[in-house]
Amino acid sequence: MQQGGAPPEAIHDQENPEETYDDGYEYDYPPDGVESHEEGHHHNLFRRGHQEHHPRWRKGRWEDVKVGDFVKIYDDEPIPADIVICATSEEENVAFVETKNLDGETNLKSRSACPALTHLRNAKACADPKNSFYVDCEQPNNNMYKLTATVVMPDDKYPVDLGQTLLRGTMLRHTKWVIGIVIYTGEDTKIVLNSGGTPSKRSRVERQMNPQV
Repeated sequence: MQQGGAPPEAIHDQENPEETYDDGYEYDYPPDGVESHEEGHHHNLFRRGHQEHHPRWRKGRWEDVKVGDFVKIYDDEPIPADIVICATSEEENVAFVETKNLDGETNLKSRSACPALTHLRNAKACADPKNSFYVDCEQPNNNMYKLTATVVMPDDKYPVDLGQTLLRGTMLRHTKWVIGIVIYTGEDTKIVLNSGGTPSKRSRVERQMNPQV
């Protein structure tokens, strides 16, 4: 060990191990090397794990919304995606929307919830595996006045049309809240499919004459 250049304190420790490890006191170390001040942290993680059994809504960005997500929209908020209405705060599950960003009309339009999904009125009901279903939709298209979809339940099927959906770009009005399931997002939404380039109003002859003049 001396030839290998070991430090003298290492040699001293090996010759007299009692001087280093036996100081007359007993230590109560936490199990698995976890420091004692982290015990409360582990309890907090355990409690947060139990909260997973109590689903609740959380705020998110539009870019994080995916097809199949449940969303809850409040009064005077824009619709982030094309969704099928599950339930609303109003009687008979009716919602009112402003569609001036889509068709230029300022009058409010009424939309109703899908009758098969009106029991999904809170986060717990939406997360319950017993309420499983899926939505069969047509391919995305730019037809603002037509939408065809079907809510498929374990025991039956229910058709869905434009009157039971909220399109991206509209605003929720005079309705406390709406719960819906997302069917189209991003470039597949109606408003984006209809936001192509504006056609030129100049004639072909005018476009040819302009550089010459």
